[in-house]
Amino acid sequence: MRIIKRFLMKSLAKLSRRPKVKVSLERLEGFVVDIGAGGEGVIAKACGMETVCVDIRKGEIGEAKSRGAVAQWVLCDACSMPFKNGSFDVATFFFSLMYIRPLERKRAVIVEAKRVLKLDGLLYFWDAIIAEKPDLHVVFVEANLPDGEKIFTGYGVRGDGKEQTLELVSKLALEAGFKVVSTESHKNWFTACLH
Repeated sequence: MRIIKRFLMKSLAKLSRRPKVKVSLERLEGFVVDIGAGGEGVIAKACGMETVCVDIRKGEIGEAKSRGAVAQWVLCDACSMPFKNGSFDVATFFFSLMYIRPLERKRAVIVEAKRVLKLDGLLYFWDAIIAEKPDLHVVFVEANLPDGEKIFTGYGVRGDGKEQTLELVSKLALEAGFKVVSTESHKNWFTACLH
């Protein structure tokens, strides 16, 4: 028992030194689709019932609902969403693109986001900058919502093919037909707005 406790304490100490991200969110205008929305349901909490949240994992949707994320929830693969062309004003990825691998799936989900957006629609990313090493990449996020609520959570990925940069994501978005409105790169994370 003592060995397990010591291992857990060492793991927590290592994790506490990981990058910390502070994001202040504003309520997005219009009809929003949040891609990879499960877990905390951050965008749903920021935007409410004007949000359609999609996730490929039923458990992630259940977790978000249990944490008070009120939205319209759809269980589906984001590479082929069950929505008509031009259905949404805004599409978002809140620390979710990092979970979509390999690169071809990242490309496909961005192309699909373009399809479901209106011609003047906006695409937003908030995500981690990830190098191939180490095997496990964890980023801790503090999300400040428009109503003053603060959400503290962590996102982590492991294994091969997880590398991700603002440049890579911007390139995929440009290939899908988006144009850059604004980007912001930080030490461990980035944000981008495209249309």
